[in-house]
Amino acid sequence: MADVIASSIKLPDDSSNSGKNLRTETRVIGGTTVHEQFVVPIMGLTITGKYFYSSTQLSVSATIQDGLATGFLWLQLPSTATVTALIKGITRDCSTSSTVVAPTAPVLSFTKFTFTGTASGTSVTPVKFQTAGVANQMIVRTAVTGMTNTLIGDVGHFTIPAVLTGVGQVHAQEHILVPDPQAFIRGSDLEIAPGEGLVVYQSVAGTTSDPRRFSLQVKWIEVDLT
Repeated sequence: MADVIASSIKLPDDSSNSGKNLRTETRVIGGTTVHEQFVVPIMGLTITGKYFYSSTQLSVSATIQDGLATGFLWLQLPSTATVTALIKGITRDCSTSSTVVAPTAPVLSFTKFTFTGTASGTSVTPVKFQTAGVANQMIVRTAVTGMTNTLIGDVGHFTIPAVLTGVGQVHAQEHILVPDPQAFIRGSDLEIAPGEGLVVYQSVAGTTSDPRRFSLQVKWIEVDLT
């Protein structure tokens, strides 16, 4: 069979130009050249920016956090934002600072929330995909100050591995959200709308003087869906 050849069919004049092109591919079938139409699915959006956040090394908490008053990070999109944030990936690395016994299995929960109030907790600046790109509208905060949150539900979690006496352990990198192959089909990513956010908190307690440490990496894009 002959190779596929990209081609086009010119549509009739619509009075505003000399005719639009209808994209096709040509294929020889049974000695006849035919034009085959194809569909490229796209999401009706305008990407305004892409951002990366990598945390400092964080310490496992000996006590349970609730994601409301206590937690590690709050990714918060102000209600005044003009974009929707699409989470493209979340990754966790884990290590330990000693070989002290830490037999518990603390859990890091990633939970979507809504909020009221004006957030004023300490914020950190993510890295822009393009240095000259627009500033992020979703804000990464290390304190919940100013917000009254309502948890919606978990979108994923990590379990921190135990550390045994005399044995250091470094856990492999894990992912809870990875890029979807249908990247531009709506519904392929976790969406954070204005007035919403994603909190990272420890829903299962650790150990007193816990030696375990972890860091987080988050990637997201901001889009105009109008």
